Amino acid sequence: MARTMTSDRQAADLRQRALRVMPGGVTAGGRFNPVIGRPYYFDHGDGARLWDVDGNEYLDYSSSNGASMLGHNHPRIAEAVREGLARGTMCTQETRSHVELCERICEVIPSAEKVRLSNTGTEATMAALRIARAATGRERVLKFDGHFHGMHDYVLFNCHTPETAMADQEIASYPDSAGIPERQGDLLVNVPFNDPGALVAALDRHADELACVILEPISYNLGCVPADRDFLVRLREETRRRGIVLIFDEVLSGFRMGLGGAQEHLGVEPDLSTWAKALGAGWPIAAITGTAEVMDVLGPVGSVVVSGTYTGQLCSAMAALAALDVMSEPGFYERLNATAQRLYSGLDALMAQHGVVGRVQGIGARFGLYFGVTEPVRDYRQATAFDPEVNNRFLKGCVERGLHFHDFGTKMAPMHYGTTAAHTDEDVDLTLDRLQAVFAGLRA
Repeated sequence: MARTMTSDRQAADLRQRALRVMPGGVTAGGRFNPVIGRPYYFDHGDGARLWDVDGNEYLDYSSSNGASMLGHNHPRIAEAVREGLARGTMCTQETRSHVELCERICEVIPSAEKVRLSNTGTEATMAALRIARAATGRERVLKFDGHFHGMHDYVLFNCHTPETAMADQEIASYPDSAGIPERQGDLLVNVPFNDPGALVAALDRHADELACVILEPISYNLGCVPADRDFLVRLREETRRRGIVLIFDEVLSGFRMGLGGAQEHLGVEPDLSTWAKALGAGWPIAAITGTAEVMDVLGPVGSVVVSGTYTGQLCSAMAALAALDVMSEPGFYERLNATAQRLYSGLDALMAQHGVVGRVQGIGARFGLYFGVTEPVRDYRQATAFDPEVNNRFLKGCVERGLHFHDFGTKMAPMHYGTTAAHTDEDVDLTLDRLQAVFAGLRA
């Protein structure tokens, strides 16, 4: 049965107030939820649950777009932040905690020899491209159709766009936002993902121009689309042979299924990597890691400028240190992955039981739901073949039953969802019980 909402009076009032002072009534475009016709207005979160301003409780499967992988209000994170506050909320000072954090990052990430901290995934990928360009003396960037690498103008192309022109196995650059100069797209080479023929053809054609290749080794921004390992091995060989910097964008995949991220999971190491989201357990911090040879183009050793007042803010750095300690505990990932798999298996069973056509793809504690799709999803065009109408009905049913699966409303590819370390087997079983009625409605 649908859960009875206690009220939405305070949310409605906040919506009217917000519309007067914020474009669209939101502080970030992605916080508007088209399923409910407004943003959620939450009051607090704890563990795997959220409570809105009207007192309604939700089991959370968005987890701050994946940033709150330890759950909300984790006691170890809260304790670390309180200590940081007591030390003076320092922003521009190096501390012992910063050194310890970078040491820990280099210990757990296979390709990390040196680290530069940043604030967000967007900043980290922007810096990684700058580093690669300085290291190679070249300017162009090869990216893959549907992969998202942040909100900056360098690469906000061909992430969630309609079918675009294709010639010689390359895809024309298409900006994902107004206000981006079309000429910026001239610095990009866009090719289909998991297509070795298109990749090698593009590398042969542009080798002398390419500073780097950037990709999500597991694209959670497409739901959950991993690189074929043979494709990734070939990519590593071809870029190394041509002197092209290989960048793994692990902003979402980092720490998701293991401490070493997708590069450890898939067994392929890049030259540079970018990290955020789960690194800070919900606190704003990011990192660029890489080989000493490439990273030493950064100032003050080299001439590449990557800095900022809030870079490595003390509370965020201490939250990240605490998060790495928690994720390093024996059995952490075994429990995290087992809980996630319990949910994936249950979703598969519900689709089979109710005759709903769809597919669950999950790796670690993050997954995509592809309604209307039955074959393994390997690239963007397959991901966009999902049924948005059924997806929308699913999400509406979840809202009515106290399940928070946030949706951005792009309708060009499924959203990614996930469990956290705070989800229990009982939470998953309760979720699957509530979803019985949702899937029955999808069949109808």
